Amino acid sequence: MIHVAIISHGHEDLLISSQLGGLLDAQDDLHLWIKDNQPSARLKAYCLQHGISYTNASPGLGFGANNNFLFRQIQNSVGLKVKDVFVVMNPDIAIEPAVLRQLVHDMQQDAFPLATLNLYKDHEFTTPDANVRLFPDWLSPLRMAIVKSLTQPYDKSRLPATTHVDWASGAFLAFDAAHYEQLQGFDDRYFMYFEDVDICYRSYLKLGKGVRYYPHLKAVHFAAHKNRSVLSPHANWFIRSFLKFLSRKYFVYSRPVPGSY
Repeated sequence: MIHVAIISHGHEDLLISSQLGGLLDAQDDLHLWIKDNQPSARLKAYCLQHGISYTNASPGLGFGANNNFLFRQIQNSVGLKVKDVFVVMNPDIAIEPAVLRQLVHDMQQDAFPLATLNLYKDHEFTTPDANVRLFPDWLSPLRMAIVKSLTQPYDKSRLPATTHVDWASGAFLAFDAAHYEQLQGFDDRYFMYFEDVDICYRSYLKLGKGVRYYPHLKAVHFAAHKNRSVLSPHANWFIRSFLKFLSRKYFVYSRPVPGSY
C-alpha cells in the first residue's frame, strides 16, 4: 500500500480543485491521509464524501510534527506492512497516479528506501523546480550573498538518468515505511524549514547514499514561497533552522559509512 500524507494549511480550495493533487480516484492501492492544520469544515466534508482519511486534531504543529502525526495515525489505525510506502506530499503538488506507482515500483526494484522525482513549476514541464540540492555547509552564508540561496541546487540537466542526490525537498519524498520508522521520522524540533534536509542527511548517514532521484518521472509543484525578509517570521524560522542543522551536521551526527547499503 502507498500511504500519501498531505498537510493542509488553509489549502482547502487548492486541494478540492485539484482533486487532492490528482490522486482522488486512485484509491485501490493508494490511501490518502489529510491533516488539516487550519481546520476547514469544507475540506472535512469533502474528505468524508469521498472516503478520504481526514483529521483536524492537534492543529498548529510544524511540518515535521504534522507528518509524524499522520505516520503514527497510519500505524495505529490500519497498520503498516512490509513494502508499504509513506509519501510526504505538499498540497500544491499535482501528480498522475501512474507516475506515483512507477516511482514506488522503481525504488522497490532498486531496493532503495528513500526516493523523489523530477518536479516542475508548470504542467508543460518546461520550468524545473529546484527540488534536489546539495547539503549546506559553513560556506553557505557566503553563497547566500552571491546567489541568494543558502542551499545549492543541482543542475538537473547534467544529472544522469537515475542517480543519488544529497537531499530532496519535503514537497515530495517517498519513504519505505520501515525506513521512516527507523529514522524516527522528521525531527519535530524544526518547526519549519530544513527538517527535510535533516531527515535526508540522517538517511545518508545510515545508508551511505543520498536520495534516489528519478528524473524521468515528473510532477508539478505550484510553489508559493513565503516572504523571507529579515523581519518576517519565516525568515526567523529559516535562519534558526539552518543554524540548527549545521550544528547537528558538524557536532552531533556521526560520519557516514560508505557503501553501507
